[in-house]
Amino acid sequence: MKYAWIVILLLIAGLFIGPLWDGNTGYVLIALGNYTVETSLVAAVILLTLAVVVLRVIWQFIMRLVRGTAWGVKWFGERRTGKAQKALKEGAVALVNGDHRSASSAFNRSWQLRHDGTVALLASYAAAANEDYPQAREWLQHAPEPGQLKLAETLFSLQQDPDLAQQRLQELKQLRRDYPQHPQLLRVALHAYEQNHCWDELLESLPDARRLEVLSATELSELTEHAYRERFLAVGREGPAALAAFWRKQSRDERRQPAVRRAYLRVLKTFQLLDAADKVAARGLKRGELQLAHLLDKRLLVAGPELRDYLQTQLKKEPENGLLLQAMGQMALITNEWSLAERALRRSAELVPSQRVWLDLAQVYVAQGNSAAALEAYEKAGLDGSNRPLK
Repeated sequence: MKYAWIVILLLIAGLFIGPLWDGNTGYVLIALGNYTVETSLVAAVILLTLAVVVLRVIWQFIMRLVRGTAWGVKWFGERRTGKAQKALKEGAVALVNGDHRSASSAFNRSWQLRHDGTVALLASYAAAANEDYPQAREWLQHAPEPGQLKLAETLFSLQQDPDLAQQRLQELKQLRRDYPQHPQLLRVALHAYEQNHCWDELLESLPDARRLEVLSATELSELTEHAYRERFLAVGREGPAALAAFWRKQSRDERRQPAVRRAYLRVLKTFQLLDAADKVAARGLKRGELQLAHLLDKRLLVAGPELRDYLQTQLKKEPENGLLLQAMGQMALITNEWSLAERALRRSAELVPSQRVWLDLAQVYVAQGNSAAALEAYEKAGLDGSNRPLK
């Protein structure tokens, strides 16, 4: 940049030195009424430059005097504050729209006009969203509260390197106690708890996750089922009585959550506690807490009396319901009633064909020794005879 200025100054100097060297300096004629002023071009430029410099000095002197008055201080202060607020608003709008670079630039302008700790925090957040973590940490030095500095630094560190969660778990737990309503902290904590198998802490955080809506409905359902399944498995290793007691310990609302009931049903089947699984599945279906399609796809049905009675009652009302027929077919598979399973599953395949029903039907044909029919069923399921996807 300095070389460009040098070139420009040399060109300007040439404009004056050239005419002077040639003896033709040019002239400027200023006429005002009956008065005229004639001077050389060089002298006119010099006078004009001096006039600009003098006027600038006078203007700065006047402004300094004005700023020294109570009125001047108030006027300029309000003007500066207004500009800072305008820049802050522009930054907030850009942040909401996901334009983190523009937001960072606007927050920087606002900070230059007025040193506000809130602006520093927002600027830090915008810098972190741009993955400029050194800049984000620098902004945090201007945070209004030391606690917020610690919170933000932890969030930035874990966002930058999630593998640090194991080393900073205690710190994370303390921050969760200090800031229970912080959505970004909660999201980071949920990921860290799941990654490090801290199921109790994760279960305690689920109500906050539901209330603050930090996860989508699907993500929350999957995380809830995973956490409860792992917790039920840990308790179930102590024995059936411990698992039943832990289930009863859950609140009524928790036991009626579909994700929680699915997790418990899966663990009951894992430990072959089929009587309890029969009751949990049947009562969940009756109350609408479980979906038959999900139980069919995940093979969570058991051949228990309560579930069988429920399905038979529903079939009397809807004899052409493909899902109910598939459920009866799966239960017949469990009890090795091959003829009943074949009839139910074939009719189900006609009404609601799916990969699961064709796989179940193939299993029936294999048990009956009907290899040709089994291969055809596997093909309709999109698999070959070895359960590998068809190319």
